[in-house]
Amino acid sequence: MVRKKLSCRAMGLNCGFEVHDESVDEIVAALAEHARRVHKVEATETMRQKARDLVRLEEA
Repeated sequence: MVRKKLSCRAMGLNCGFEVHDESVDEIVAALAEHARRVHKVEATETMRQKARDLVRLEEA
C-alpha cells in the first residue's frame, strides 16, 4: 500500500503535527484525536471531510 500524510498546517492551523499512514480513515481519526486533545476542538463531519480531501501521498 501507499503511505499518505496530513498535517495540522494543511488544515489551516499553525501546528507541526503530521499523521502518516496507509489508511485515510486512520489519518482522519488520528488528526481528529489530536485536534480534540491538543487544540480542544471537536472534529465535525465537515472538518473530517476537509481532512479526507487534504490527505496527500507521501513523496518517496
